[in-house]
Amino acid sequence: MPPKSNAIRERIKEFHSDCANADPVKIQATVKKALNDRNCLMVKHAAERCEERLIYDLEADLLKAYQRFLKNPVKNDPNCTAKGAIVRALVALDSQAVDFFIAGLHYHQCEPVWGGSEDTAVDLRANCAMGLVNTSYHRALIEIVALLHDHNPHVRKGAVRAIALTQPLAAEAVLRSKAIAGDSEPDVTGEVLSALLKISPQASQAFVSRFLDCPGDPNLRQAVAVAIGASRLDEALEILRSCWNNEPFKRTQDNALLLGAILHRSENAFAWLLEVIAEEDRASARFVVEELAIYRADKKLSERVKAALAERNDAALTDLYNEIWR
Repeated sequence: MPPKSNAIRERIKEFHSDCANADPVKIQATVKKALNDRNCLMVKHAAERCEERLIYDLEADLLKAYQRFLKNPVKNDPNCTAKGAIVRALVALDSQAVDFFIAGLHYHQCEPVWGGSEDTAVDLRANCAMGLVNTSYHRALIEIVALLHDHNPHVRKGAVRAIALTQPLAAEAVLRSKAIAGDSEPDVTGEVLSALLKISPQASQAFVSRFLDCPGDPNLRQAVAVAIGASRLDEALEILRSCWNNEPFKRTQDNALLLGAILHRSENAFAWLLEVIAEEDRASARFVVEELAIYRADKKLSERVKAALAERNDAALTDLYNEIWR
């Protein structure tokens, strides 16, 4: 008799084969049947197919399947395998199941791991926050705020992204409060400040700049610079360059500002970084040459870096370029 794991793999393979049928009606029937399966892996694949094909008619079946896996969940749905996929599908389907998403915000599933336990419902809570926002429920922001204090930083970041999609003025007030209160994980604060720049670019510039100007935790400064740089907003680059220009003597921690510009990837960002290579202190120029090499496949940029180094006329930096850009 074949092992149980082999049997489920064969069934999943058969499921995908049946879903390859071009007839939407038959595909929907196949997915509907799979959603009623007892095995969490089969239901996961069925939910993913709902998400991919946007099978709106199966929303009720998704909700029903989710409820089944709330019974003895650690045994029947380890790692929230089925429930997580179901939530993602419901978000993609723009489900208006307000009560479902609110309940999901509070769902934890602690499973035994070496030395203790681990909450495997992290993605589920974060996705429920986004799902609730999509319902346009008038109290969505109030319900999601609690996730800003979740024990898991991934959930807190998910809450920030969801809150940023609520009513702008209220979202800005909540996120400013979170930024001022701080977070044990610098990346979360970075996410908050990036969200503020997207919600209210002009009004948030001065507020965000404070987190780069103050000589606090260098890890926080880097997280903030990376987050706002990755936002690719014009205002973000303006903040990074302004902070750089305000530092007459560049320190190692100021490289965070350059890293933010590298992640900005705009023409203005590259123009500034090329100026650093050509004209700024040697340590900063070396940092840019090394970190900007992630774009070495861009032949035009490669030639521009080479030209900036020729202008600088520094043999050691040119050798470095030849070593890592070629």
